[in-house]
Parts: sequence; structure tokens; C-alpha cells
Amino acid sequence: MAETLKVYMARVFSAIDVESEKLKDELERVRDRLDLGFRPVSKHRMHVTLQFFRDVEIGEIVELKEAMDDIQKDSFSTKVEGVGCFPSRDHIRVTWAGFRDEEPIRNLYKQLSQHSVEPDNTHRFKPHITLMRVKDISKEEKKKLQRTVREFQDHGFEDLEVNRVKLYRSELKEGGSRYTELHRKEL
Repeated sequence: MAETLKVYMARVFSAIDVESEKLKDELERVRDRLDLGFRPVSKHRMHVTLQFFRDVEIGEIVELKEAMDDIQKDSFSTKVEGVGCFPSRDHIRVTWAGFRDEEPIRNLYKQLSQHSVEPDNTHRFKPHITLMRVKDISKEEKKKLQRTVREFQDHGFEDLEVNRVKLYRSELKEGGSRYTELHRKEL
């Protein structure tokens, strides 16, 4: 009888949580103005994803934790500003809040990326807080959403306080993903 080798594979991501209740409330108010019955992100789950990994093994998770522990950066704050869409306003799949100055988060991302685990990000890194995922949008809904995005494209929110970075496991469940914190690095 042959032994079966079990390999632990997980979906994980590194992130900066939105911790300020005031900022979460403000993001939620704008998100609600954008929502036409799509898939809004709960204010309690709002974060900036730094890297996403679809299938990683335990040894790779250890490497990601070590890269996180090696970060040499002090805590900082950065202004959340503007609302936009991915991949574009013509083909809206995600609406998000951006940052006036992306450089502090980009620098953190560069330090965090010092590992050999291949991320599953399919696009160039753009620091943002996802507000809503859009699916099956009609022409009328798209026009209304585009107008609302334009209305908030320069909107100034509160600052995002960045005091720590976390590594989460994401399990796909009926009704949405479940996040489990695997590791954190205080800045």
C-alpha cells in the first residue's frame, strides 16, 4: 500500500489593515454611494493588499514570515485620497480608494518583496483599499458608477496609520473568504 503524501497549500496575502474606525466609516460612506448592488467590502475587512499568493507551501510561508521580520521601516501615516477603478473606468471590476503619496507604501512593498516566493499578483503594484467588486454591470449602472467615481476622484479621506504589516491565510468559503492572521510585523 503506497503512502499518500499530503502537501499543505494555502492562499495567503500580506496586508496593511485599515484600523482607524473614523477612516473605515468614511470609506464605508463613499463605498455605499458607489454600490449599485455589487459586492462591497465590509468596513471591518478593508486593507491594502501588498502581495497575494494563490498556492503556497509551509516552507514558503516561513520564508514570507522571515521577509516580513526583516523589514526595517518605522511606522508612518499617509493620506488616503481619491477613488478609482480597476482595470479602467470603461471596464470596471473593482472600485478603490487610493493615496496622495504612494511612495511610503511602495517602499514597504519593496522591502517585503525580498523573498523567492513567486506572488500571484497579475498587475503592477498600485497601493489601494478595495471598496467594492463589480460583476455583471449594465450600461446604465456603469454610467451611474462612472459619474460617482468622477465625483469622488479627488476626495480627501483621513490618513491611514501604518503601524504593522500582517500575513493572512485566506480560505474561500460559501458567503465569502475567511481570513486568519498568520504573522505580524510591528513597524
